[in-house]
Amino acid sequence: MKKYLIIATLFLGACASFMGKTNYIPIGPQNLSRQVQNAKDMPMFSDPDQVKHPSSRIGFYQVQKLPNDKSVIKREVEKIKEFAAKKGANAIIIKQYANDDDPSYPINLSSYFLKYMDNLSPEDEDKIEEFVNNGIVSDDAR
Repeated sequence: MKKYLIIATLFLGACASFMGKTNYIPIGPQNLSRQVQNAKDMPMFSDPDQVKHPSSRIGFYQVQKLPNDKSVIKREVEKIKEFAAKKGANAIIIKQYANDDDPSYPINLSSYFLKYMDNLSPEDEDKIEEFVNNGIVSDDAR
C-alpha cells in the first residue's frame, strides 16, 4: 500500500510540474459581451500588424516556466483562448519565448487579449467609458 502511495505522489508531482505559473493583468474594461462564441474559433496572431479590425487591448496574460513540450504548450494555448473568451476578447496576440540562458527550457508565453472596437454593444460602450473616465476594473476581473 505504501508503495502505491509513493507512486501516486510522484505521479501527481510530475503532473504539477507541467503547469506553468500564470498571471493575468486587466488593462481595460473586463467582461465585455462576447462575439466569439467558441474559444477554438478565436483568432490568434503573433504580431499586432496582423490584426485588421480596430481593436483595444483589454488584458495581458502570461504563463511562465512551461516545459519545452509541444503538447503542453498547445494545451496551454487552448486554456489561454478559453480564458480570453470568458473575458470578452475577440482575438489574442501571443508570443512564445525561452530563457536566454537555456533555450530548451523553460518556455514562457505572453499574450494580449483584444476586443474589436468596430461592433460594440451600448453596454460595452458604457463599460469602456466608465473605465476611461474612472479607471474602474470590475472586481471579477481576475
